[in-house]
Amino acid sequence: MFPLMLTFPEWFVDRYLPDLSVTCEWHCEWQKQIQDVKAGDDNNSRAKRGGRASIFETLLDSDLPPFDKSVDLLVEDAQTMVGAGSITTSFPFTLGTYYILSDASVLEKLTKELETALPSTESKPLSLVKLEKLPYLGAIRLEILRISYGVSHRLQRVCPNQAIQYYDYTLPPGTPISMSTPLIHDNPAIFPEPRTFKPERWLPLETTGAQLQKYLVAFSRGSRQYLGMNLGSAEILMGIAGVFRRFGRRMEIVDTIKERDALRSSIVFRPLQPCPRPPLSP
Repeated sequence: MFPLMLTFPEWFVDRYLPDLSVTCEWHCEWQKQIQDVKAGDDNNSRAKRGGRASIFETLLDSDLPPFDKSVDLLVEDAQTMVGAGSITTSFPFTLGTYYILSDASVLEKLTKELETALPSTESKPLSLVKLEKLPYLGAIRLEILRISYGVSHRLQRVCPNQAIQYYDYTLPPGTPISMSTPLIHDNPAIFPEPRTFKPERWLPLETTGAQLQKYLVAFSRGSRQYLGMNLGSAEILMGIAGVFRRFGRRMEIVDTIKERDALRSSIVFRPLQPCPRPPLSP
């Protein structure tokens, strides 16, 4: 649908799809940057950046086939990178802020831990290494990742050349295999009261937390897991610590309805009728 929306006239987007307007502006800007790099007259050239190559320059200088260097495909790559580097962190941070402020006990425990670790807000912010050693902050990070899901839809994996044995079932080669994150993160057998924000479920981090983390798949798992998982986790730790140490006791929830704004991430679309599945040979 997105390529279709980009064909709409600019006046139509500005009037009827204002949320899409900024994205359309980005696409036009990225397209111009790529064309300038290809033409060799980029105003923000590598020389102005101290010799550092931009992402577009790196891709265009690589040995990728010509199709992968097309303007349209590079614009799509830019959209993926911007999305992966923004909403993937901002949404968990936003949702976590809501849940922390919704529970006075959680807010109190977090602020006390941060005040003990950093007595003065005028001091230099704590390093990531020190933040990672704060147990309650670490538990909050894990609970934020659990309750915000990451990608909630199924991420299929396919073994093309050989059958996979799963208990008494044999999955033929080429069978898509997947499980959506909510089925794990909202499993009450693993996480009791799954829609309740409970950082305490991860404590102590060295024992209980370590055992539960094998069920945390917010960044997916295996060879296709999110490359920026460590960066994303660091951003959540530093963001929560910085905001709540300085403003935590002065913040309050405004114009927010849990069912409308916080629980929407738990919506999982499913067909009205079960999808037919290929027969499994025992």
